[in-house]
This record gives sequence, C-alpha cells and structure tokens, in this order.
Amino acid sequence: MKSNRKLQGVLTVAAAACLVAVIGTSEEEQSKETISYDNLSKKLTVDKAPLKDSAPHASSYADALEKVMPAVVTIFSTKEVQVQTRSPMFDDPMFRRFFGIPEDLDELPPRKEQGLGSGVVISSDGYILTNNHVVGGADEIMVSLPTDKRDYEAKLVGADPQTDVALIKIEAKDLTHVTIGDSSHLRVGDVTLAVGNPFGLEQTVTLGIVSALGRNDLNITGGGYENFIQTDASINRGNSGGALVDAEGRLIGINTAIQSGISGGNIGIGFAIPVNMALNIVNRLLDNHGTVKRGFLGVYLKELDSDMAKALGREDKSGVLITDVGSDTPASEAGLKPGDLIVGYNGNKADSMPKLRLDISNTAPGTEVDFDVIRGGKKEQVTVKLGDLSDAGDLAMSGSGGDDDKGKPGNKARVFLDGVEVGNLTEEMRTALSLPDDLEGVLVRDVKPESAAAEAGLRAGQVITMVDQQPVSSVKEALDLTDSFAGEVLLLQVYAEGRRDILAIPVKE
Repeated sequence: MKSNRKLQGVLTVAAAACLVAVIGTSEEEQSKETISYDNLSKKLTVDKAPLKDSAPHASSYADALEKVMPAVVTIFSTKEVQVQTRSPMFDDPMFRRFFGIPEDLDELPPRKEQGLGSGVVISSDGYILTNNHVVGGADEIMVSLPTDKRDYEAKLVGADPQTDVALIKIEAKDLTHVTIGDSSHLRVGDVTLAVGNPFGLEQTVTLGIVSALGRNDLNITGGGYENFIQTDASINRGNSGGALVDAEGRLIGINTAIQSGISGGNIGIGFAIPVNMALNIVNRLLDNHGTVKRGFLGVYLKELDSDMAKALGREDKSGVLITDVGSDTPASEAGLKPGDLIVGYNGNKADSMPKLRLDISNTAPGTEVDFDVIRGGKKEQVTVKLGDLSDAGDLAMSGSGGDDDKGKPGNKARVFLDGVEVGNLTEEMRTALSLPDDLEGVLVRDVKPESAAAEAGLRAGQVITMVDQQPVSSVKEALDLTDSFAGEVLLLQVYAEGRRDILAIPVKE
C-alpha cells in the first residue's frame, strides 16, 4: 500500500506580512556601485571549522551571543496596496453616499501594508541577509540596528522567491557582522540558538538543537527548491530573516518558517535555510543582476519504492528513476533514457528526488555534469550540458512525430496480468485519447480495483509502452514479455495525459 508521508499541519511563514517579490535593482542604483559576489565575499568573516566533539557541556552561551546579537537587526517594510472588496453593500448608492465611498472604487486611497521581520548583517559596510517574504515587493524598507537609536533606509539588492532568500543594503560603515559557519558540517543534535525579533521583542534568543537536516517537499517557498534545517529552538512571527547560530556563535542558517499549532505560535518545529545555500543564492543574485539562473535537465523523476527497487535488483531504495525524457532537452541530447536509475550526480550520491532537483538547480546553466546511471543492470556515466531553466518552457513529452500508426487487428481484450486486460491501439482509440501518432504500446482496457496493479497506480485508459524495460507495440509482444518474466516485481512504463510514468507491479507473493 502506498502512503502519503508529507508533513501534515499548517506551515506558517514566520513574519507579520508576506509581500510579493521584486527582483533586482534600478539602473540608477547599479550605477552608483559595482556589486559582485567577489567583492562581497572579501568582506565576509568565515569560520568553517567543525564543532569540537569533546567540548564540555556549556553552562552559558553569553560569550558566543555577544558576537552575534549586535549583528541581528529589525526590519520594517511598507507597501501600498489598492483596496479591493466584493461586498454587495458597495453596490448600494445610499451606503456609498453615507460613508463617502466613490462610485469608482479605483478612487479609494491605497492602504499601507506593513511587515516586521529580522535580518543578519554579514559585512561591515551594511549588507544584510534576510528572507524574501520580509522585504520582497516593499515600497520602503527600514532597518533598526540594536547598537544605536537610528533607523536606516535600505535598498533591495536582489531576491529569490523560490528559495525565500533576499539581500538588502544600508549605507553604514564599521558595522558588527556575524561570522559565517559551514552548514554542511551540521549534525542532528548540534546545539542551535535562534536570534531575532519575535512579535517585535527585539534581541530575543532561544535555545534548541538541530532536529533534522535536509527537510524538503514542505511547500514553504512554493518553488520546489527546499533544503531546510529543522530546529526546536523557538521561532515565532517576526523571527523571519533572523540568525540561527551554532554553539560558537557562527551563522549556520536564516530562520524562515514554523509549523504552528492552533494558536499560530511555536510548537517546537521551526525551519531555517542553511547558510551555505543562502550564500549560493546571494552569489548568483549578484552575478546575474538580481536574478537566479538555474540548471535544467529535462526529465520527469520518481522516487523508488520497495517494489520498484526489487524489480530493479536494488538492495535499497537509493537512486532516482527517470520516467520520461523531454524531446530536444539537454537530457535527450546527452542520451539519458526512460528507465535509467540515477545513482550519482557529479561525484555525489543521488539519494532522493528533491535533493537531486536542488543540486541540478544550484548548478549554473551551461555546466557539464556527470550522471551515474544504472541501465539494464549495468552502471554507466552520462555527461550532460545543463540548459537554462528560464528558457525551458513546458516539456514537450509527446515526441517529435513519425509515421502514422494505423492500428493493429485483433483488438480483443486479453488478460495481461492478474486483474488487468489490455488491447491493441486502434485509430479510434488514438483519436479518443488524443494520443501522439508515433506512440507505440498497448491500451489498458480494464483494471480490477482490488488488484496489485491498481494498488501500484495502473488505470484503464493508460498506454503501456514498455514491459520489463523493453518497448512493446502489440499485445503479443507484451504477453511474450510477461510470460518470460521470472522476477517478483514487473516494471511497466505507461503513458497518460501527455507524460510517461514507471510503475512497479508485484506479480509473485
């Protein structure tokens, strides 16, 4: 049985208001200063040494926090929004006259929307790391430093809504800034301290540990590029953009979101963007004029389950399966194929689909990367030159055309697997299902609801294009392959609604 293991509950972005993102800087601002990541990186203080395993239990973190707290700032953002309402009372002339509401609602004065969050000073000349939802789309950004009573107007240097990272700058000198750690060294159980301004309570510190690493598929940012640190250090509204630091006071993450209870407050599950990931985004923002360029492969991917792993002869569920390859994509040009199991990416293990997708997106377009794949039981290496995701558009999954398939005789339904009946494709079926002319396969005519095939996701109306990783174009070919199959789990590639998928069907108990 398949089960949905996605995180349940309400994921609440930890800020008073979420504003629409604006990426980039005006030409006037860019002309005042040449901004590049190389220039900024020279101003950062970095300490990538791992924590000492043998350190005694700390009775106080005051010394570590003295380095951090002056660098955590309060951010106030303001945006004017046009008042919009659909109340039927606004259609009543007497109601509008009594309250002085104009007939043209566009004449209503705009309303100011205010947000409150936190930020972390990363350089002495005023660069501040924060969340996109704290400052994106704001008409005015003000920063309050804990070290003086002055408010500074900030400019948005760049922002990436898909990872919720933003960089702003204030005109100041000799600011206290954080030491940046290395989030790749983090382990579950490491001490964490969250510093920020929850509910406007400036310079608040909470203590916890790293509860988990690599949290993804939470749909917090909506962009699909997530790799969160989970911590039980209390994070609440207003903490967004603040610092998550280790026991030595080094920045390891940017506090971003919480899973909240009914009250909307902290219940011990908070999420932070790893600092390595945040700086990677800052690098790409600065070097691409405020936008992030992402690598593009051009495939549909799927996680392995136990049945699929068994069918592929794998001892575990590691690796990511390619279920379909888009035409005229970097993947198709390099020779990647449906049914390839990706087990490595540029020398690193491909353990999960979200992690692989994130790694590809974090690679610059035009980069040549190596994929380790299992194909037909043998390990191969395929080199792919990644494309630019922003230029990719929708994947054309229907192929490039070919000779017309006029259908095949003898279209009587035949038992293919237990509970599954199939038939040859006819011209009428192609038209009814809007199938590509060059699609080869057999039509699934019926699937019994209680069958193992139905449990695996096989449905009537799908087209089986491969059986046991072998292409089929007729019922006879499909039946011959199932008759000769001696394994316990059979792999099928199926086509439906413009895309392909791979299903693992248990055939023996």
